[in-house]
Amino acid sequence: MRAVKIILITLLALGVAVGCWALFSLHNQLKELQQVQQGEIVPQPPAEPALDYVTIYLIKSEPTEFLLVPVQREIGGPASPTAALQALLNGPLTHEDLFASVPHTAKLLNLTVENGLATANFSREIVTGFNGGSLLESYLVTAIVNTLTEFDHIQQVQILVDGQVTESIGGHILVNQPLRRAAN
Repeated sequence: MRAVKIILITLLALGVAVGCWALFSLHNQLKELQQVQQGEIVPQPPAEPALDYVTIYLIKSEPTEFLLVPVQREIGGPASPTAALQALLNGPLTHEDLFASVPHTAKLLNLTVENGLATANFSREIVTGFNGGSLLESYLVTAIVNTLTEFDHIQQVQILVDGQVTESIGGHILVNQPLRRAAN
């Protein structure tokens, strides 16, 4: 019987505490509503995450040719060269009738930007996963360079593979020096 009394007293105390908290919360909400009605406080809508866009370059297949086309990508957060390259590496969305310009197995190891030069360091899979000819290699290199030079503070791009300067990705296009965006 004594245990029942202790349990009931504990429940009663807990109920009083919850009731006081609820009353206090309601009082604060009522006070805030009164301030809003009197114009003392302007209610702010809940903050939405900033969504930004980047431009990446993917391959479009036409009946007689392949084309490198710019594509806008929405990213969750501020636009940055790293976010843009990651979007490029992610390739086309499932509903898009486009092809990846960079092998899907390639990974961005790091990216630095200094004095207008972006140095993009990719994993070895950018070379081992590439299986195209000179046109597709040209599109791969151009896609990386154009994606990064969409940012005003980047004028040149140096492509590295596993931290090393490489002569070429597929044997056709030299990437052993910083590259500039091609004039259209």
